[in-house]
Amino acid sequence: MTQPLYTERQLAYVVRDLDAALRYWTETLRVGPFFLIEHAALENQRYRGEPANTDVGIAIGNSGDLQIELIVQHDDGPSVYKEFLDAGRVGVHHFGMMPVDYAATCAEYRALGHEAAFECSVGGAPLVYFDTVATVGHFIELWDNHPVFKDLFLRVEEAAKGWDGSDPVRPLSF
Repeated sequence: MTQPLYTERQLAYVVRDLDAALRYWTETLRVGPFFLIEHAALENQRYRGEPANTDVGIAIGNSGDLQIELIVQHDDGPSVYKEFLDAGRVGVHHFGMMPVDYAATCAEYRALGHEAAFECSVGGAPLVYFDTVATVGHFIELWDNHPVFKDLFLRVEEAAKGWDGSDPVRPLSF
């Protein structure tokens, strides 16, 4: 990925209808292409300290240097996504950043009193959503400075450069 570490790299939305959201983002806003994971393989999930097994679909695409993530939850299990929708909220769910030192930054957020609301790993690389809703109005996601994330984000970023609107939604797997 070409963005400096610890910059706002991603803006994420939780949606109720992923197909409709993808149509709007690709056709109206002309953002894309999006890479879609129908059922994301989120390993070792913990929601507010308890084991979880949330089934989500994720689509990611870039608008310039900013990654847009669209998330839909397929089940009714407790999660940061269901919590958000059940509160009647719409719009931005979180923004994501990749710190230089993931462990130290997580410790810093905890020291500030922010709860790790959701934790998991993807391909063995950890990520966490901190509950910063009272502070900034949404969650903040941190990713480990790991090739799994860096390679994925670079792939999405490169596909967006000069995108001509063709093949707007592409399958993605890890």
